[in-house]
Amino acid sequence: MAAERHPNKDIEAALSFARRSGWSVVKSSGRSAHSWGVMRCPGDCPQVSIYSTPRVPANHARRLRQKVDGCPHKETTNDG
Repeated sequence: MAAERHPNKDIEAALSFARRSGWSVVKSSGRSAHSWGVMRCPGDCPQVSIYSTPRVPANHARRLRQKVDGCPHKETTNDG
């Protein structure tokens, strides 16, 4: 089954980066107006909320990437 895609292209790019780095991305099963889902580290870092409609999507995407970059459990990849 293909991963669920976020409707915003910047946030989806950040989620793709997280998946390539070993993080899991889980879409919420409920119908929350704020939370689209969560990202989970392969280690024991706290999960990170993914918003469905952030005020500035590019900033939210940047913060998601920063969480992945700052994780000590991140798997290294050669594709940038």
